[in-house]
Amino acid sequence: MKKFPFVLAASCVALFLLTSSAWAGQQSSASSPQLTKQQEKAKADIKLGDVALKNHATREAIADYKAAIEADPSDPRAHRKFIQTVMYDFYLSHVMQKESKRAKSHKKLTKEQEQTQKVKAEAEQKRVAAKLKKEGAKVEAQLLATYDKWIKKNPRNAMFYWGKGEVYAFSSKDEQAPRPWFQKAIAINAGCAPAWASLSVGGYLDGNVAEQRQDAEKALALDPQDRYGVFFLYALSYFSTDPAKFNTIVEDRVAKDPEDESLDYLLMLVAENAPTLQEQQAAYEKIYQLYGPQSAHPSNGLDEIMPQLFNLYARRDASKALTFAEKMENDEAAAQTKAAAVKASTANSGSRSNARPQKSFWQTVADFQQSIVEARSLIAQKKYSGALNLLAKNDLKPANDYDPLGQIDKSPYELTRAQALAGSGQTQKAYDSIKTALLPQPDDSLDSALVSYGAKLGKTPAQVREDLWQTRDATAKPFTPFELKQYVTNKDVKLADFRGHVVLVNFWYPG
Repeated sequence: MKKFPFVLAASCVALFLLTSSAWAGQQSSASSPQLTKQQEKAKADIKLGDVALKNHATREAIADYKAAIEADPSDPRAHRKFIQTVMYDFYLSHVMQKESKRAKSHKKLTKEQEQTQKVKAEAEQKRVAAKLKKEGAKVEAQLLATYDKWIKKNPRNAMFYWGKGEVYAFSSKDEQAPRPWFQKAIAINAGCAPAWASLSVGGYLDGNVAEQRQDAEKALALDPQDRYGVFFLYALSYFSTDPAKFNTIVEDRVAKDPEDESLDYLLMLVAENAPTLQEQQAAYEKIYQLYGPQSAHPSNGLDEIMPQLFNLYARRDASKALTFAEKMENDEAAAQTKAAAVKASTANSGSRSNARPQKSFWQTVADFQQSIVEARSLIAQKKYSGALNLLAKNDLKPANDYDPLGQIDKSPYELTRAQALAGSGQTQKAYDSIKTALLPQPDDSLDSALVSYGAKLGKTPAQVREDLWQTRDATAKPFTPFELKQYVTNKDVKLADFRGHVVLVNFWYPG
């Protein structure tokens, strides 16, 4: 399941959010002919910068974005691209590429020199970190000096104060450093939407929910199109405290701006937390309607969301699930054909690939679901052996924890297989197969089936559950021992201290 990556370096969150949606217009009035020319020049300079950046001409791109700011300071795109290119693309990429080339120049060491290699690697990491810090401070100082010059020349232009705050938001470890500059921007111009948006992000980082919501609402009132991307965190602030309001504001936003592709994740949360399966299914269907392959605004994130809709169909209507999988397979095939055509048009026409084509994700899922539909038909005809052979041929076996096939719910498959086993007189095997399927996690449908097959074997529900837990205990693997500092108290914590207790282990790496 796709999840939003909240574990981001705090210094990058503001910039990430503010670049999540493109600026579609300008704040300045278009009534002045001179101002219109400035806007047009800024647009042209930004386009030149984008082309230069695409061609890896970083310094040329920086100059173009800087020229765009000087032409039209009110355009947030120019500020964001200028700061981002200087602080990230130029500084980090430039230094890291240089260090990467240096590292590759080292000769390979023998096994006897492994310890020496480790020591050298650690020393190299410290050297690179020190250089990065030094280079970062230098580039940050240059950026701040640039904004100071602009502020000195235009002390009543709120966007320069906001831009200086964005430099601090991107580079400073002090989360409070940008705030005074955003506040100065608002003091000069209370209608400075990007400053309110940045303050809202700051409220999120501080954990000040009331302030985050208040500032986000002001930003959204000034910028209903949410070109600064504050709605996402604003909506999430209600997710755990007021789920009903969360659902309402997300659905209202979808109705007002269905083109916003970032809403697919919020709609997914609405679906996951729907009180009934019918409402959950309707929410996922809305996501497919708005952002599916055939929609006006297809989303790449759909690949990790639509398996959930398939699972809902598969639980209630096997044929409907098959139809959906086949539709997704056709969409997937069309996308692959288009991608292959583009690749072929740019590749050497004489080159050929000897790689054997592999089944696509949805083709595999469609074949899997087809086997369930056909197996149930065979079971109805009491052709149990044929059903078992068909199911075995199309079983899903994810290669690892990251295999997308692991998103597919196999409960309907396991229930169908157990039904075929029991029908052929193999009740014990049916019981054991369901019990094995239940080991990783609870499932009501599998649990009911286990009790049912257990009853046929003369077991009471209590005996069935005891058998299940004994099997879980027998197959459980010891957790890797550890001793760490507890984040809240800073006290040492050992896993051994909790032996015999039920423990939720949550490792969190800050930054």
